[in-house]
Amino acid sequence: MRVVEPEGIDDLTEYEIEDRRVLERRYRTYSISALRAALPIDEVFVAHAQFMRAVNAVSRVYELARETSMPQGMYLEGPVGTGKSSVLRYFKASLPKQTLFDDERRVITIRAKKNASAAQLVGAVLRCYGYPIRRVANDTLAPRVDVTKEAIRQKGTRLIGIDEASNLLHSPTRRLASAKGDGTSATDYICEVIDDTCIGVVLLGSERLASLEQTDPALASRLTTHERLENFFYDDEWVNFARAFLGQCTGFDLSFFLSGAGLKTLHRVVEGNVRTFKRFATECCLCTANEGAGVLLESHAAKAFRAVFGGASEHQCPYAHAS
Repeated sequence: MRVVEPEGIDDLTEYEIEDRRVLERRYRTYSISALRAALPIDEVFVAHAQFMRAVNAVSRVYELARETSMPQGMYLEGPVGTGKSSVLRYFKASLPKQTLFDDERRVITIRAKKNASAAQLVGAVLRCYGYPIRRVANDTLAPRVDVTKEAIRQKGTRLIGIDEASNLLHSPTRRLASAKGDGTSATDYICEVIDDTCIGVVLLGSERLASLEQTDPALASRLTTHERLENFFYDDEWVNFARAFLGQCTGFDLSFFLSGAGLKTLHRVVEGNVRTFKRFATECCLCTANEGAGVLLESHAAKAFRAVFGGASEHQCPYAHAS
């Protein structure tokens, strides 16, 4: 799925900037052959249970949107790196193709910037429909709000996903008591669009979204489904996820991790976080391939640990004795 936003670094999240820096470091550190062999690991995907619960909730919103006058929407919150943005990408990729045209506009995705305003959201929505508008001024906001609603109707859009949706809410430094019942211009715009077009809305964001009913009850009343993605506990779900992921890392023998002790140590290293897990697994494969090997050794895991977490990390490397 393509998020239609300007590509300047100011439009990236802290974690996307970090991912970009990680990729730049890898290109400086590893051979071309190692990169070709290992970087596909970044694309490995496992549809684990809590992820699919969120996907099914999005599917329900999509199916009911525009079929009823009742608002349809949900908000998905959780820690960074648990796969919230991937939920919408996976869902959109799973939709069957219907026509040669405008399939990409059945579901559109935008990102809320810090301290997001109605004008920022309107501009982002218009760009999804091909309008060459970088910024929306306050004096042109009202007519362009109407244009976004007309575009939604004409293009048959059923669902809009808003990533980094915690930025829609009041600053966390503002007391909840003073913010209660008081939405922002951005959330007022979302409510208006839901009411006038019956489109489904999915918000994706940090744990701050969990307080939506207190901070913005008007919006919460329209987004009745609340889902959460969490870091994995060390349990059977984690074991099944890790084994399924590592088993898809074709070209590499990662059996070093697959014992009971290996999986438990791996969970402790990545703290059950999907993003960190993928980053560490990819780095392990890069270290292995860079030495012309196909079997991961403890020394490779130690090098990968230092590359991912750094020498000054508070994490103690459990593979350090192999350095």
